[in-house]
Amino acid sequence: MTLTEPGWQLRVRKGKGGKERVLPLSNRLLKELGDYWRAQRQGKWGHDIPWLFLGYRAEPICTTSGQNIFYRAVKKSGVRYKGGIHTLRHSFATHLIESGVELPVVQRLMGHASLLTTALYLHVTECRLGEVHSPLDLIDTSHLGR
Repeated sequence: MTLTEPGWQLRVRKGKGGKERVLPLSNRLLKELGDYWRAQRQGKWGHDIPWLFLGYRAEPICTTSGQNIFYRAVKKSGVRYKGGIHTLRHSFATHLIESGVELPVVQRLMGHASLLTTALYLHVTECRLGEVHSPLDLIDTSHLGR
């Protein structure tokens, strides 16, 4: 498979609730991760360890380290931010729904047992409200011959 082909997946192990799930992996992110690997790991200590982001030992970084990296990146970006790293998960679900992905598909990607839990991501944004058109505009009146 080449980097431009669809179908790359990211496997999350021991995610929220201790669940495992599979998520779509964008070609853009795959390229960024490949660039990171070549710059930081290829040919160096730990290059043969299966974890992408290593802690001090030959193990994956801990949750706290991941959170600290996230908070430093938010601060460096200058973005006014409220919430925690878990907001990335909420944003992912919200963007999927706003992109037209069906709720049961989002439910599966998020690892929710109940569709009601997934429905909590059905936020209505001002931007989305501006895109809504009247169903009357969908009626074809061209045959009425005015």
